Amino acid sequence: MARRKQNKFKVALQTSSSLFLDVLKSPILISWVLAIGGLITLTAMSVPKLRATQVSAAEIKVTFNAPPVWLDNSLLIELQNVARAHLAQTTVGRDGLVKTAEAIAATGWFTEVKQVQWLSDQHARVEATFLVPYAKVTDQKGELYIDSQGRRLPQRDGVIVNPKYHFIALTNPTNQRPKIACTPWAGDDICAALKVLHVIYQEAWVTQIQAIDLGAWNHSGTMAFVTDTPSRFNWGSPPNEERQLETLASEKLHRLNWLNENFGSIDKGMSKNFDLTNTASITFQ
Repeated sequence: MARRKQNKFKVALQTSSSLFLDVLKSPILISWVLAIGGLITLTAMSVPKLRATQVSAAEIKVTFNAPPVWLDNSLLIELQNVARAHLAQTTVGRDGLVKTAEAIAATGWFTEVKQVQWLSDQHARVEATFLVPYAKVTDQKGELYIDSQGRRLPQRDGVIVNPKYHFIALTNPTNQRPKIACTPWAGDDICAALKVLHVIYQEAWVTQIQAIDLGAWNHSGTMAFVTDTPSRFNWGSPPNEERQLETLASEKLHRLNWLNENFGSIDKGMSKNFDLTNTASITFQ
C-alpha cells in the first residue's frame, strides 16, 4: 500500500513538473515576465541613489526656482553658497534640508522659504519668495532698498540689483532705518512716497526722476521730485490725500506727460523749481 502511494506521488510530481515546464515555454508568459522585469529595472534606474556620505560644498549644485530678473548674479551666487555650505554638512535627508531652509530664511532676502529638496544626490532646489526692491531709502548711514510695503532688504558690500533697473531714492526720511531685514520702515512719509511711486513708476519719464525728497514732510506734509538735470518739482500730498485747492494726482501726471511729450523731458532740461500743486497751471519758484 505504501509503495503504491509513493508511485502515485511520483507520477503526480512528474506531471506537475511537466506542466510547469510547458507553461514556462509559453511565448506569452515569457513576454510578460520580461516586460515586468524591464519595468522594475527602469524604475530602479530612475530613482536617484541617495548618498550616505557627505560631499564638499563645491560638488553640490543649488538652483532657486525662477530667481527674479532684478537680482544681481553675485547675490544669487552668495545665496547659493549659503545653501551649499549647510547641505554639505549632512547626508541626504530631511534634517539637512530643514536646517538649510532655516539658514536661507535667516539671510533676510525672502518673505518665505517654502522648501528645499534634493533632485539628485548632488543637486538641490530651493523654492522661495524673494523680497522685491521697490525703492531706495537714503539716510545718514547710507542706502537701503525697501519693497512696496516699506520692508527693508538686507545690506551687503556687493551689488544687489542689476544696474539696468532704475529705482528712485527716497531721501531725508523722518525715522531711522529698521535694524532687522524684512521689517517695515516706520513713518508715514515713507508710506506717502510709496503711494506716489505706485502712480508714477509706469510713466515713460520715470527714469528722469532720481529722488523723492521727504525733507519738508514734517512741517508741510509735502514731497518733491529731484530730476537728473537737476531740477525740483513740488509734488505736494500723496494721491487721494490732496489738500483743499491742490491739484489732483491725475492732473499732475497729465501735466508731466505733456511736458515730456513736448519738450523731451519733464523739466525742459532746465535747472528750475516747478510747482505741480497749483490748480491753474504749473508755476515756477
